[in-house]
Amino acid sequence: MLEEDLDIKDIQSSFDVKGFFFKIIHYWYIFAISVILALGAAYYINIRAEKQYRLSALITIKEEQNPFFTSTLNLTFNWGGASDKVETIRTILGSHAHNEEVVRILQLYVHYLKEGRFRKEDVYKEVPFTVELDESKPQLLNVPIKVVFDGNNSYTLSYEVEDADAELINYTKNETENIDNLPLKYSESYTLNSLVDKDFINFRIRPIEDKTIKPGQEFFIKFTTINKEIETFKKVSVTLRTRGASMLDLSIIGNNRNMLADYLNTTIDLLEIKQLEQKNEFATNTIKFIDQRIKGVSDSLKQDEDRLKNFRQENKIFDLSTQGSSIFEKMSNLESEKNIVGIKHAYLNQLENYLRNSTNYSDLPAPASSGLDDPALIANVAEIVKLSVQRSTVKSQVKNPLFYEQIDRDINALKDVIFQSIRSAKAKNAIEMDNVQQRIDRLNFEFQKLPEEEQQLFNIERSYKLSEVSYSTLLEKRNEAGIVKAANVSDVRVIDPARNLKQPAIFPKFNQNYLMALFAGLLIPFTFILVLSFLDHNIHGPNEIEQLSNIPLLGVVGRSRGKNNLAVYEKPRSAVSEAFRALRSSLQYIYRNQSVEGSKTVMITSSVSGEGKTFCSINIASVFALSSKKTVLVGLDLRKPKIFDDFDITNDIGVVNYLIGEKTLGEIKQKTRHEYLDIITSGPIPPNPAELIISDKMKLFIDELKKTYDYIILDTPPLGLVADAIELANYADASLYIVRQSKTKKGMLNFINNKYKKGEIKNLSFVLNDYRHKSQNAYGNSYGYGYGYGGYGNGYHEDGNDLSFFSKIRNRFRKKI
Repeated sequence: MLEEDLDIKDIQSSFDVKGFFFKIIHYWYIFAISVILALGAAYYINIRAEKQYRLSALITIKEEQNPFFTSTLNLTFNWGGASDKVETIRTILGSHAHNEEVVRILQLYVHYLKEGRFRKEDVYKEVPFTVELDESKPQLLNVPIKVVFDGNNSYTLSYEVEDADAELINYTKNETENIDNLPLKYSESYTLNSLVDKDFINFRIRPIEDKTIKPGQEFFIKFTTINKEIETFKKVSVTLRTRGASMLDLSIIGNNRNMLADYLNTTIDLLEIKQLEQKNEFATNTIKFIDQRIKGVSDSLKQDEDRLKNFRQENKIFDLSTQGSSIFEKMSNLESEKNIVGIKHAYLNQLENYLRNSTNYSDLPAPASSGLDDPALIANVAEIVKLSVQRSTVKSQVKNPLFYEQIDRDINALKDVIFQSIRSAKAKNAIEMDNVQQRIDRLNFEFQKLPEEEQQLFNIERSYKLSEVSYSTLLEKRNEAGIVKAANVSDVRVIDPARNLKQPAIFPKFNQNYLMALFAGLLIPFTFILVLSFLDHNIHGPNEIEQLSNIPLLGVVGRSRGKNNLAVYEKPRSAVSEAFRALRSSLQYIYRNQSVEGSKTVMITSSVSGEGKTFCSINIASVFALSSKKTVLVGLDLRKPKIFDDFDITNDIGVVNYLIGEKTLGEIKQKTRHEYLDIITSGPIPPNPAELIISDKMKLFIDELKKTYDYIILDTPPLGLVADAIELANYADASLYIVRQSKTKKGMLNFINNKYKKGEIKNLSFVLNDYRHKSQNAYGNSYGYGYGYGGYGNGYHEDGNDLSFFSKIRNRFRKKI
């Protein structure tokens, strides 16, 4: 017997990596087509996509100390620091109000366009003219207006729309209105610098001096809304150059580098101006406060001067006596002290009332303007002014209420501290005022001793002197405030402005798109083939059989191109015939190796119908008969008989007739045109084929055949459908299990593995049928059958005569490589 102790492999754990690799190579053209299509799509995207550029500018936010703010000055109002200004400036740059001002300055809602290859392209600053708008009048919105220069300082305006309903925009009011009677077509000629005055357009086209307008040049003008441009440009990216530093990188992305550079530089210029205005606001308020005081003191000084002049003329008294002069000097000094204390007290009252009754503290004057020198009070007033300015600056930009809540908490805390400072300062002033008043009262006692006319002159001069000192003091304070304000510089400084240096586009990313296309072009077919491989449960090559089972593979049979199953007889020199001869040799070798003598029985079965079981049975029987061995082919597929058609015989009588006792062996066997080959068909289809197969008559039938024939070939039913083949295997010396390429399921090998392992079928070998050369490239040819028996050189076998022209060229190419 041909029994071997074989380990059966687990079919579930197998994946033919090598076969998958060769399948990828086989379908190289799919990869090539996929890559070409993907690269073509990437090329299309690259040339059609509108190019985007990124421009950047670098600024620093640093608290610039005023060189005139020193300890010798009594005016203190510098405020703020770099750390909190960075976040404030971030917010300002993203604000609607700030960006609206920049858009209006640059008039970015007026688009200059030129017809490009795929779209109208923005040619900002590349046109030889500029549009001067009458912003108080309406302009046609979102409709490209064509400008064609005709020469001789003239041009033609035209447009064409499909709908008379349109929108107009008034840029002064930033409002739109509908118009329902817009002309569908418009064309009119104008001269340069002349006014275009229509119901729907109002502007002048002025030439740019250093640029030449050529006849025939065509451009387009399109007006958009301010809000649309704000939404486009407010996305300025603000990033810290290094953590903890005050250097900011400002960057913006758009499709016109000139426009981006202008936008960044203008937004920085505007930021500098606004920041300096805010920085000077405290000083400006202080000067305003001092000017109001100077006006009042100036009026008093003029009145006192007139009174003094009139008194001297009327009474002919021009100077005080020595005693009066001494008292006057002392009294003047005391009155000056009293006046200073009074100014401080008035400021404290004003400050207290202001803090209690107002919510905006940005207009507070500096405490130093009133002569107060309390460092804590000065610092706290400066801080509350700074917070108030900060809150009002970002009022329209920040939507998060938590931002305001934090500022309000800080302001309220400062107010409490300032109120405490005011109370302390008032108490101190009250003590000073009492001390000065006591000294004045003592001088008044001496003053009463002077003559009456001298006392009158004394009072007039004292009032005049007091007004003069106050006026001088206020002028000094104002000068100090003016010096500090004039010396202030913006805390925003430009380190590197934005420039159009022909920066490369950041979108589309040409190389990245091509790499992604290449990757996608390879990945898509790879994934497709991989999925197909996992979903493909068919057997495709010898190597798969060897991986899925330890049952030996006896041979490989190529695809037959004949019109019937008689491949060996019809084309004895074909590759298929040679494959069956190889099977015959393998069977004979096994029989010799296993010392099997006498008649040999070969059972041929398969998983299901259509795998070439009958084809293989006929041709295996044929090659044994051609070797002058008496051979009989027995059709034991009692349910679906087939073998009689190819030999032009009938199926009227056969094995069934013998098994039921109607006929003898001699009566059921039929001769063929081949001397050594007989056929026994299955006969009429019985109602109980399984019972006939297991009957005792079957054993007698096989034994009787062995007495007459050298080889008995049993064509049995598919093993995967019925159990007949299991019963018939007991009579066979060798069993061949036919596996058809791309037909037999891998799961069926698991089925036959289990049968073999349980001992239900013995002496089993596989035969791979219908093996095609093209699959060798897909699944490898390491087994050796594909080229070994499937295609000798040209002229040795007859298969090549049936090949198509392209198949011959393909085979020739394969042999060369």
